[in-house]
Amino acid sequence: MSIGTFLEENGEKVLLVVYFVVMIVVAGPLFLVLGEAWEASDVFRPLILSLNPLIGVNLEQFSSAMFGGYLGLLVLLTLDPKKRIQGLLLWLGTVSALIGLLSIGLFIPNIDFTANVLWILSGFVVGAIVGGGRQLLEVRTASALEFRRSATLLFYLISVVVAVGLIEYHVNLPQVIEVASNEVHVQAENPSVDVDWNGIGRNTLMAGVFVVTLRRFVTYDASESFFILGPPGSGKSLFLVGKYLEALDDAVGRDTDTPLNPSGDLMELVSALDAASKDTGWKLDSTGATDIEDLRFRFISGRVFPKNIELSSLDYAGEYLEELPTALMSADEEIDNSTVRLLAQRVRDANTLVLVIDVERFHNNEPLDIEPYFDILNAASNKDVLLVATKCDILAEGFRDKQALEAYQYFDEFKEFVNDTLIQNSQAVRTLVQDTSGSEIHPVYYQTTTNENGERVPMRNQNGNVQTVGFDELLQKMG
Repeated sequence: MSIGTFLEENGEKVLLVVYFVVMIVVAGPLFLVLGEAWEASDVFRPLILSLNPLIGVNLEQFSSAMFGGYLGLLVLLTLDPKKRIQGLLLWLGTVSALIGLLSIGLFIPNIDFTANVLWILSGFVVGAIVGGGRQLLEVRTASALEFRRSATLLFYLISVVVAVGLIEYHVNLPQVIEVASNEVHVQAENPSVDVDWNGIGRNTLMAGVFVVTLRRFVTYDASESFFILGPPGSGKSLFLVGKYLEALDDAVGRDTDTPLNPSGDLMELVSALDAASKDTGWKLDSTGATDIEDLRFRFISGRVFPKNIELSSLDYAGEYLEELPTALMSADEEIDNSTVRLLAQRVRDANTLVLVIDVERFHNNEPLDIEPYFDILNAASNKDVLLVATKCDILAEGFRDKQALEAYQYFDEFKEFVNDTLIQNSQAVRTLVQDTSGSEIHPVYYQTTTNENGERVPMRNQNGNVQTVGFDELLQKMG
């Protein structure tokens, strides 16, 4: 197994180990430096000490309230299904930081937690409310349980503490505020600033690694827009339905994460396919020349570090494919057809173009009609490209005959077989692969059988559901 394949299959686990090491190895030494910065603070510590004579809040009470607020935010992050692992790692980092501070006699030895329990609880409640904890009391239906505000506040709170501490440690600032005998005095000294360069590179590196890792923790959604292109009858509608069905299967056990929120047009296609009998066939017609169907849903990518992926597309008549290159190079007001104008705009807005190759046409020695792809790619530059071969049940039979293997059981070998077959027997496909930086063609299909009329119809399980192959791997690739 190559390193690239290993990272693709185990990337989340590798990241988990890296983040664990960062939290354990970096947090302790970093907060030890911040603790020393607190002891020698010229600005931040006097400001906090001035709260006692000004509003009657001493250092213990302030520290207890802030610690309670931090715990409130951290608890919400841990309750978030998408951030649970990150929350647990932050708990480990918090323990490591507290141990580092304890080693120099700070925080825990200086606070009477029993006497200040009300301050801790008050801070906890405020942190939980500000972080969005009221969502726990709401009835949830079509929206996900997420505490984005809590994650963001944690990031900024910790980042500010790290940045201020780093400045206080390495920069000798003039002490403007002095607290003595319960009075606050403002000193008008001539400002002088000295920089201690000793260890500044190491400490800055530790702080940077810690903050970057923390930033990764609070990142929620990856906004990715996929747009499907294909010639008439190439299976675009069934391809989109298959993606949704696979995402629906993957959502089992994820009911607390994110609802799929499919569009009405997509559900009409799913219902039509679902309503068909065993011998009826697909029960789906090609998209009409004037029809535009909004097909979209969301799914969750990742188990260790789940993230939301939005999949949206327009299902359109393939006849418009040849008009797209000209439309993409024209201003909107120059495009007379409103449908073509909308399609061109969606192509421009998409991050990734999914180019469909119809294997049934290939098998029947019919033109693939993928020539417009080349002009589209030239007109819509800087797009990621995903090549998908639909109706690969035809090639699955050839794979079984030649290698005595089932495609769904040996999918990697089958994918290689599909790529070799298409590239070696079609110069258009070969050129398309070359023009997309050697992109791998991803095969997908519904398991089919032949009815008494010789037509291919989808195989259904005992519950009457169609069976898909390759869509699971495609969802992972898209994530």
